[in-house]
Amino acid sequence: MNIAYILFDEITLLDFIGFYDPIKNMKTKGFIKNLNWDLCATKKSIKDSFGLEIIVDKIKPDLSDYDMIVVPGGYGTRNLQYNTDFIEWLKTGKNVEYVVSICTGSLLIGAAGFLENKTATTNFNEYKSLEKYCKKVVHDRIVDDQNTITAGAVASSLDLGLYISEKRIGKEKTEEIRIGMDYHPEKFEILTVAKNGSIK
Repeated sequence: MNIAYILFDEITLLDFIGFYDPIKNMKTKGFIKNLNWDLCATKKSIKDSFGLEIIVDKIKPDLSDYDMIVVPGGYGTRNLQYNTDFIEWLKTGKNVEYVVSICTGSLLIGAAGFLENKTATTNFNEYKSLEKYCKKVVHDRIVDDQNTITAGAVASSLDLGLYISEKRIGKEKTEEIRIGMDYHPEKFEILTVAKNGSIK
C-alpha cells in the first residue's frame, strides 16, 4: 500500500502527525510489510503557520501512483482551495482507493471534486464553507462515504488513523497500536454511508 501525504504551507502539523503515527505503526509492528509513504508538495519544503519546516520526498508526483492520498488541514487551505495549479495536481489522484482528509483538508479534496454527491465533515468552524463541495455536511467526528473519508478538527486525526488501521488490519491489531500509543479516546460514532446513500 502506497500513501501520499499532501503537505503545504500553513499546515496544521498535528493533523498530519496524529494520523501518521498509528498508520506507521502498522508497518513498524509488522502488520503490513508492504506499506510505504511519501511526503508530497508543490515545492521542496513547506512551513507550518509558525515556521516549522518539513522537507518533502516528492514534488508534485502523479497521485494516481498511490493507493491513498491524505490531505491535512490548516490555515493554508483557506486560500489553497482556490489555487488552480494545486487543485489540478490533487485531481491526479481521482482514481485512488482511499481519499482521506483531516480538518479543513476537506476543503481541498472538495475543491478537487472528490466530495461530489458525498457526505462529509470538517473543522467545526468551516461547516458552512464545505457545503458548496458536497451533498451533505454533518457534524460527526469521522465520515466514511465509500472510502472517501473525512474527519473533524485537529485531534480527530488520531482517531482517523486508528479507524483506517482497523479497516486495514482489524480491531485486535489496531487495539495493540492504540495501547502502544497510550491513547484513550472517548467513545464516538463513525458515520458510514453505503453505496445506495443509506447511513449506518
